[in-house]
Amino acid sequence: MEITKTSTYYLLLLLVVMLGSCKKETEKKPTQINTGELLFNSSNKELDKAFSWAKYKALSYAHDNDDPVGYWYEAALPDREAFCMRDVSHQAIGAEILGLGKHNFNMFLKFAQNISKEKDYCSYWEINRYNKPAPVDYENDQDFWYNLPANFDVTYSANRLYKWTGNKDYLENPDLINFYELSLNEYVDRWELGSDKILNRSRSLHTPENLEKSRFGNKRGIPSYNEGGRGETILGIDMTASIVAAYRAYAEMLQLRGNLSLSAEYMEKAKQEQEFLDHFWYDNEKQEYRSILYDNGNFDYFMVGEDQAFLHYLFYFDAILDDSKILDLVEKYETNFSKLIVELKSYLPIIFYENGKSELANKMIINLCSPLNARRAYPENSFTVIEHLTRGLMGLEADAATNGFVSFSRLEKDLEWAEMDNVPLLSNIIGVKHFGRTKTIAHNINGETIKWTAKIPGTHEFLFVNGTKTNCTVEKNTPQPYSYLSIDLKEGESATVSTTLQS
Repeated sequence: MEITKTSTYYLLLLLVVMLGSCKKETEKKPTQINTGELLFNSSNKELDKAFSWAKYKALSYAHDNDDPVGYWYEAALPDREAFCMRDVSHQAIGAEILGLGKHNFNMFLKFAQNISKEKDYCSYWEINRYNKPAPVDYENDQDFWYNLPANFDVTYSANRLYKWTGNKDYLENPDLINFYELSLNEYVDRWELGSDKILNRSRSLHTPENLEKSRFGNKRGIPSYNEGGRGETILGIDMTASIVAAYRAYAEMLQLRGNLSLSAEYMEKAKQEQEFLDHFWYDNEKQEYRSILYDNGNFDYFMVGEDQAFLHYLFYFDAILDDSKILDLVEKYETNFSKLIVELKSYLPIIFYENGKSELANKMIINLCSPLNARRAYPENSFTVIEHLTRGLMGLEADAATNGFVSFSRLEKDLEWAEMDNVPLLSNIIGVKHFGRTKTIAHNINGETIKWTAKIPGTHEFLFVNGTKTNCTVEKNTPQPYSYLSIDLKEGESATVSTTLQS
């Protein structure tokens, strides 16, 4: 049979289609990564580079529903292909700012759905992409690794996510409610974590029966995020601070759900735990916080070993009520920043932004993102840099209860400027630009009318709104006094608030 040019063409075309079909069947579909629309620019070009690196590094860790676990991002040691309770809690706000809301909710739900009586009301400390407990941390329900602050950290962070997003599922989802209530009741009782029992509890509660064959022994319930130090850890200050934060968080959630009487009960529990923290953990003679209690009765104070410190959890869990103690700790972290491991450094820049040391916070972020930082690829690092710049430098906070957001410039010099665009919060996309400490422009890029509370550093008798002299309120009882007023921004609207009439 004679083969014509036309028939040859169609044979080749058929072969290409068949090969392409086989390739589609055998190759895994590539993960669709959220490229992110968040933008940041400033007068500090090194800070801009740090933001750019952090944004794209964090997004490279996101996985969009191609794995059995569903939407997730890496929140554990690099290349472990998993997410752990502590890291997710710490990375969650940064992830939300990057547009990874589906990922956050799915991962929080996975932790909630895996709490069980068989594990003594623990969940899985670390879950991998296959929707299984990560084998490196788990043997079976009686033998696994677990840091006990985790349940409280997840509860606290879920409330923070509700405030930022307005997603009522964090308040109302049955699996999450079950997790909160088991964590704040059965879990507390089972592990004897309340202030009335915690100093007399056994460090080896609920360990496997056959310790000789156990992989994890009493690491099944570590009463701190501290995993080292000068001996067996009996208790960490972060354990207490996490309980305070979780009780307060759930009290707020219950209030929003209309259960005022039960909310008051949890707030009273938070008050009791706060009193324990203030009295037990603060050494009046030395005038400083203790951080770790060991089995020999000794304490570590600020530094734990050569490269760790855990008192930042007092800031993270909002558990310090005395401004003078806050400033003392800020100074200690300033002095010891260079000594700390990346996982702990990644908590710090916002502490400095919020306490009048923005220039130092900027340097910290540049340091964390520098190629000279050998461990900058740790996922916690990139995600939290995004939060530090958004909530720290730009002073952005969202409050779902009032359908509003706050801005507060933490630039230190008049000629400095910084802008952040396409920030997702509540059901809106907003943009904010600061000029020094005297002028802020906000833009409701997308979404329904939202309330903007513009906080301007310093005490001012009045402020100008779009050039119109307007009365404002002054807040002096804070480390950084400020003046503020609120404006409703309709979709597409911008507004300018300044200390002087702008040309």
